[in-house]
Amino acid sequence: MFLQSLMNHKKANGLFDKLMHGLTGSILQSGESECRIDLGETRGVGIRVDGLNKFYSDHHVLKDIRLEILAGETFCIIGPSGTGKSVLLKHIVKLEIPDSGEIYIDDHPMFNPQHGDIAKDYRYSMVFQSSALFNSLTVGENVGLWLREKRICKEARIREIIREKLALVGLEGTEDLRTDELSGGMKKRVAIARSLAMNPDLILYDEPTAELDPVTTDELANTILKLKETTKNTTVIVTHDLNFALYISDRIAMMHDGKIIEIGTPLEIKNSQNPIVKGFIYTTTKGIKGE
Repeated sequence: MFLQSLMNHKKANGLFDKLMHGLTGSILQSGESECRIDLGETRGVGIRVDGLNKFYSDHHVLKDIRLEILAGETFCIIGPSGTGKSVLLKHIVKLEIPDSGEIYIDDHPMFNPQHGDIAKDYRYSMVFQSSALFNSLTVGENVGLWLREKRICKEARIREIIREKLALVGLEGTEDLRTDELSGGMKKRVAIARSLAMNPDLILYDEPTAELDPVTTDELANTILKLKETTKNTTVIVTHDLNFALYISDRIAMMHDGKIIEIGTPLEIKNSQNPIVKGFIYTTTKGIKGE
């Protein structure tokens, strides 16, 4: 049932399988333990982007991107639509291949075939802008999908994990709800719980506040901040929502026209003298800039 639902889901198109189901054999463990892999403590991974370039035909989307994200950091990439934020995110999870440049995870290159695939050394997951929940499944079935499909744990332990992860995002007791009974904010939190089920070392969010009202956005921000207290993973968030980024980030990078134009703490970004950064802050906090 789960596999059929996954294959029929039009938005997945292979992405969900790659991000949520890409468990490599080297971390599998034999034996009669409750789980075949260690779903204990997470570890943050460091990310270094070195001279990344990406073209779509003649369109130069990413222009010599250089960026370092520290292990365990909550890092936001901000900027208006069409600046290459989501394209950069897709490169970090190898959904896109650069035309030049490299991304290093814990100093290991991702795209150099001579060094092999390092995905076996860490677990990562992604929360999609659309949440990408399966309408044919309950909340609990969505959260436990990866665990059941890969037969990671025994059923009793899977049910415990589902309850634990839903509790982390403030959705206790919702296991039997259908996805069409959920609000937009609840769907986002179920998607986060599903990503957390595999205890990722790296979790990525693509425009998590899209289509959410201010109150729900604030609830989501507090959920992500609460998770930071209980996990050690690295969190990378792409968003055009400046207030959201300022509230939850350790550091922020701003993209403009395919380039990283400034990196700093929330306070440093707010006090930036870069005219492009200042203009973005003005228009997103006070409306359209006047003369």
